[in-house]
Amino acid sequence: MFDPDTLPDGPWTLGTPTPTTLILGAASSRVTESAAALAQCIANVTGSNVDLEIPQEDIGDALWAGIISLEELPVPLVCHPEPLPLEGSGLPEAAASSPGLVVQTLLHPGDPLTSMTNLLRLMTALDPDAAGVLDADTGRWFDRDMLVRELMESEVDPQADLLWVVTGVHTEDGHEVYTSGLTRCGRREIAVSNLDEEAVESAADMLGVVAALTLESPLPESGRDIEIGSGLSLHIAGDGGDEDAPVMLERSQGGGPPTEVLAAMSSGTAAVYRTMRDTARQRGLASETWQQFLDAIEPAMLAGGSCYVEVPWECVSGEDDRREHVWMEVVSRDQQHVLATPAHEGALVPEIPEEPGRIEVEDVCSWRVIIGDEVWMPEHVNQLRQRLAELA
Repeated sequence: MFDPDTLPDGPWTLGTPTPTTLILGAASSRVTESAAALAQCIANVTGSNVDLEIPQEDIGDALWAGIISLEELPVPLVCHPEPLPLEGSGLPEAAASSPGLVVQTLLHPGDPLTSMTNLLRLMTALDPDAAGVLDADTGRWFDRDMLVRELMESEVDPQADLLWVVTGVHTEDGHEVYTSGLTRCGRREIAVSNLDEEAVESAADMLGVVAALTLESPLPESGRDIEIGSGLSLHIAGDGGDEDAPVMLERSQGGGPPTEVLAAMSSGTAAVYRTMRDTARQRGLASETWQQFLDAIEPAMLAGGSCYVEVPWECVSGEDDRREHVWMEVVSRDQQHVLATPAHEGALVPEIPEEPGRIEVEDVCSWRVIIGDEVWMPEHVNQLRQRLAELA
């Protein structure tokens, strides 16, 4: 199904990813009437040649099923109408009480985020009257307005956690936190156990960091340590031979939960590594919303808040090039740039100057506005504008 040269390789990768199942909620009759009608809709939306195959085997209670292939997709789509309403599922009433369209396929393990994004875009464009899409693997509901805004109208990649959710449960030995959704990306799920209750939230954040990193760099074999940030090391444990068993994260050198890493993350002082894709995404969002950030600086400061920009710093004077992202507090705004000073010492680049520096949009990786205990990032620019209007 996939070109072997494009697949990740590592002890915790799967031979074949688990299927991904999405349900188009409150789908109209134009896509649920028949397999041929759905195939025609897909052809109209994509402008591509579509091959339709009707399976011969029993399809249960569904009225029909179709296997639809497009040149742009590495794996066909297996589609059928949802025979039962989703009442009691917690979905919006229109989606829970109306017919749905089930779409099942495999994400490409070499780039599951692009595969998932393209699949959601196709389903969004397929039926303008649908209420949204249910990710049946994670239970997450994406309403149509969000899909249009985040995937159809924005040129910036969605966050990698579109692919998974993180769940916490209480066990006899404490709390356990684990991912659900990585197996459809061709990776093992990740978990951490024996946690105190106060560590659950930071453990969820830590799993999100590691999960994203595994999309670019497979984890090493059991018994090895990895570094997820400056001074933040984790031990890899688990049963390498059991594909149903998760990768367990422990403290460096093994033996118990990574309490030091979790404490650093909960304190807000941890500097964790980012994937190249997430860095590019954050930079794109910061650039896209730069003017709104500039406009927010004065009213935010008048409300007693603080504004920050994140910029990369690099040192090439030593034996090894060192680079890190540094948060700088905005001192003032001058037309299309700001003056800002470092808000903390460098962890990898100690030679960061202390005097105010001129920061322009092309220098910025991200920004933050903080008022009291409220924090806004580029993803929240509309909420920030609304909050500032309330404070005016």
